[in-house]
Amino acid sequence: MSRSEEDCSSSSEDEDVTVDEGKVQELEDKILANPYDYGSHVELLNFLDKCGDVDRCREVRERMSGLFPLTPEMWLAWIKQERLFLPLDRERVRDTLRNLYSRAVKDYSSIRLWCEYCSDVISVLEYSEDRTREIFELALSNIGLHVSKGGELWEQFRQYEDTLLQTIKEQLDQEDCPEREFVQDLYNKQRSRVDALFQRQLAVPLTGLEYTMSEYKTWIGEGADIPVALLNRYETALKKREAVMSYEQALEISAAPHEEEYFHYIEYERKHGDPARVICLMERAITDNPLNSNRWVDYLQYLDQVLKVKSVVLSAYGRAVRNVPWIVDIWTQFMLAQQRYQLHFSHIDETLEEALKNGFQDAASYLSLWKCYLSCHWRQERFQPLKTNGSEEHLENNPLNSAFERSINFMNQTFGEEGDPTGELTRFMAECEGERDDVSSFRVLMSGLFDSKIYKEQSSLWLEYISMELRFGEVSEARKIYQKAVQCSTDSPQLIIQQFLNFETVHGTLETYDNAALKCRRQQKKINEKTAKEAEKLALQNKKHSDNKGKNKQPTPGKSKTEQSDKNSKHVSSKKRKISSEPENQKDAKVVKPSTKSPEKPSFPKKPIQDNSEIDKSKYPLTVFVSNLSYDATEDHLNDTFKHIGSIVDIRLVKSVNNKSRGFGYIEFHTREEVMSALELDRVLVLGRPCYVSECKEKSVGSKTEFKYKTTIESHKLFVNNLPYTTTDAELREMFGKISAIKSLRMVTTKSGKFKGFAYVEYSDSESAKKAILELNDTLVGDRKMSVAISNPPGKSASQKHSDSSLMTEKPEEGTKRKAKMNFMIPRAISQPKTKQSEGGKVGNKAAASQNDIVAESSDKGTHSAKSNHEVPRKMMSNSEFSKLFNK
Repeated sequence: MSRSEEDCSSSSEDEDVTVDEGKVQELEDKILANPYDYGSHVELLNFLDKCGDVDRCREVRERMSGLFPLTPEMWLAWIKQERLFLPLDRERVRDTLRNLYSRAVKDYSSIRLWCEYCSDVISVLEYSEDRTREIFELALSNIGLHVSKGGELWEQFRQYEDTLLQTIKEQLDQEDCPEREFVQDLYNKQRSRVDALFQRQLAVPLTGLEYTMSEYKTWIGEGADIPVALLNRYETALKKREAVMSYEQALEISAAPHEEEYFHYIEYERKHGDPARVICLMERAITDNPLNSNRWVDYLQYLDQVLKVKSVVLSAYGRAVRNVPWIVDIWTQFMLAQQRYQLHFSHIDETLEEALKNGFQDAASYLSLWKCYLSCHWRQERFQPLKTNGSEEHLENNPLNSAFERSINFMNQTFGEEGDPTGELTRFMAECEGERDDVSSFRVLMSGLFDSKIYKEQSSLWLEYISMELRFGEVSEARKIYQKAVQCSTDSPQLIIQQFLNFETVHGTLETYDNAALKCRRQQKKINEKTAKEAEKLALQNKKHSDNKGKNKQPTPGKSKTEQSDKNSKHVSSKKRKISSEPENQKDAKVVKPSTKSPEKPSFPKKPIQDNSEIDKSKYPLTVFVSNLSYDATEDHLNDTFKHIGSIVDIRLVKSVNNKSRGFGYIEFHTREEVMSALELDRVLVLGRPCYVSECKEKSVGSKTEFKYKTTIESHKLFVNNLPYTTTDAELREMFGKISAIKSLRMVTTKSGKFKGFAYVEYSDSESAKKAILELNDTLVGDRKMSVAISNPPGKSASQKHSDSSLMTEKPEEGTKRKAKMNFMIPRAISQPKTKQSEGGKVGNKAAASQNDIVAESSDKGTHSAKSNHEVPRKMMSNSEFSKLFNK
């Protein structure tokens, strides 16, 4: 490198630090071991950049761009570094910059990147006028509809065209202008271009549209009339901009990656906007969070179903598999899109190979990938059949057969028989052979499939085999298969037996039916014997379990066997148990058993914790607890939601013994700051359900969850009530965003995410809240009048708390059964306190009854009255006496 070139480098030789080759080699070894280790690539690049090693920085960036899409910031840093060498070799650097820009804008639609590109198109890249206009038009089609920042591109384009106009005007103003008519014609055309750009921009809802209109009025001259059609488009654009400004403001004030804000914004545009606006907004969302797989899937589905433009769809799929290569559904849809748009099959082959390199987590993903690839191959053969010479050698060289064999071998070698538990690949290949009318190959494949025990036990596979034979008209072969299936299938043997008899009824003679019935009876006998043995074995195990359980139970402390026997004998007498033949000591032992219904909330011993839920207490400060999750939520969904905070160490979903999510888990981060950022995402939506995020703490006895919101008056926060349950976040933001910028909006929902009909809207100041009350209170929303008031939630007083606690069921003593109180079902005459009855059985004066005369209810509960030393027995009432109580 020459001296002048050294001066142009990012760091001078005096400032450069000697490159630590040991450090570089260490990072290179990590990358060699795992080429997809993104963190090591970035660390190496930053290290070399600090050392000023431009050449090796260029090599690392090239290597990274071949594996990953680079962020707009990384592309701009690369371009900036290369631009420094422009004075040394302008032509070479210009070509390099052209190449970098064209690659950069294909990764992400970044407004900053496009503005830099268009700026350099004018000043550095030296393109022709036509090529420059092509690049500007490409920029506008990608990001020109960006409401808040798209105006920058329009301004750059108009300035470029206006500069050309002024250049032509200067030539025209010269007295000795040659070919004046030709120049005048150029001037008129160029002026028309500028005018057209003005009119196009004024029809797009952009920030600063009013200023653009004032510029246009100045440009056309005072007194000139603005076309009515342009004014109508301008007014429409202003209305559209006002409608979406609340969404734009929400994006500005919220923290990246703005998942919830983009979700509501996109939903609004889908209902009211055109496809171009929806695509522009989705591109913005992807640029802000390129690793959100759900966002990519949603975007690709929209392109497939709505836009259906080949270049746009295929380009988006190519970018998606570079950003989220672990999502197998995107790879399969990519192959289908390539076939849908009739690309050469070699492109599908390349897509498959790239997908296999990425490495998926489970066998099901690989199986799905192979099935999609083979289905593409099969369609290719059906609609573009191979030309053969009539010999059977073509079957061995058939690309589809080779692909089938490769897929089956791949799954068997990688996962064994469990990789394809239902033999889908072999069955698919056999069906293809059947469609080719190659019955012998079909039978070879299917019979080979049933050589494995895992397949021969599945009734559905046998029935599918039989169905194909009947399609060929081979009744005798189907009968042979039925006979095998009756002997081998174990998951649904009754189904096979029934289908076999139905088959013989339709296709067989009386003799074949009798033979089939005989075989089925024999098999049914074996099944019954096996079932009986299993039932006997299970009963024996249950008996051993109950015996062990009885030995471990001890009498209730503080009570004698006699007391417990007296109490429990009343409870079990109505069940007419036969216990007279048992020894007396065994009777007592049975009565002494404590009730299975504990009066207090039992503290059951914890089940063995799953490995994925074990948390080291030392890691509590770096871990958050997430709950209220959908049972369908996976680690990938949590990773997509929290990864923007920082580097996640581990995600552990707590699962049941059946390996199903229990709806909560733990996320561990590297730093405490990342934990605090994660806590701010409390109630973020995960699969449409609010996810509760809290600190991971050891639960102490009597600990209670503190209410996270204030219970005092807040003059800048509004309580919005009486809303329809169908109200959306976007609708509320649109209504209240017209008053002032919304600081936060919380729609109160159930744990399942259903709206409860009220919400809280917070502004930055109390004046905005007052204005919202005046303008929006009693506004009709749907079929309801919305109530808007200052947030002033009532706090619980001590008397309220006491009142609440008094409504709780009284805790019975240990060893007694809990009885649900049904006082609301008891007539008032019965529930009133009663006095002692006289010897004649008449009720005395109620007013004269003392507290000691009230009949205690402890005889029903098995407890003693705390206010008397003895219990007064209650006299049973006859039916006539009971009815008199209602007739008083």
